[in-house]
Amino acid sequence: MGGLTDARPTAGRRDDDARVPLDEASGRLASWGFRAHADLPNGPGPAYLLVALRAVPTLQHYDPEAVEYWVTDAGRGVRQVLSRATPMPLTGAFSWGSIRLIDRLGVTNDYLTFGGRLDAAGVDDAVIAAFASPAPILRRGGHSQGWDEGADVVGAFFARLMVEVDFTPGFEARLAGATPIDRFAAFVRDAVTRRAHGRRGEPADDPLGRLVAAEAARLEATAPDAWAAGARLLPQDARWPASR
Repeated sequence: MGGLTDARPTAGRRDDDARVPLDEASGRLASWGFRAHADLPNGPGPAYLLVALRAVPTLQHYDPEAVEYWVTDAGRGVRQVLSRATPMPLTGAFSWGSIRLIDRLGVTNDYLTFGGRLDAAGVDDAVIAAFASPAPILRRGGHSQGWDEGADVVGAFFARLMVEVDFTPGFEARLAGATPIDRFAAFVRDAVTRRAHGRRGEPADDPLGRLVAAEAARLEATAPDAWAAGARLLPQDARWPASR
């Protein structure tokens, strides 16, 4: 045991102001090493990953001792490590890619994110960290959890982005300059298009297909600027089918 996908967003909070006050996060983590609300398929967001780094392992649940995540520095991705040795308090943006929780034995729990805001500080005897995003933060397996619906598809999407980062000048900076919702819109566009051009006989009405179709409709209706920005983020070549 160690993680629950049930931390709920505060009523009335706007997606672009997504955050969890650290005293609230600390209360939710009283009996846990981490808790998460992935966002999908429960609703349009926000999503949270709350982590407690304690001086002494409780041995009652998964006890993380460090968090690896990505930030942007001068238009490039840089891996960061958050631990009890990190100067506190800490507030800033985190970027797209993976978030990895690591315990004293090197055992991990993994997430995928489109970016967001990180707040961290010492609260009582623990360092409390709150990763918050207006876009999904999806479980990608590990010691204490399974996989969220679509996490494998998001992972494949991020892998294709990394290829573009390596071979297309300026692409990494353009991606870094986008908002989390812009990046999520790019993923949804890509997922919808690839499924439309999928192999013959592939089910069109499976749970993932319905999920990305619903998100496409929601983004187009409620976040038209992000929906348009998502199209501009996707490379225009044979590896990326033109999205609608």
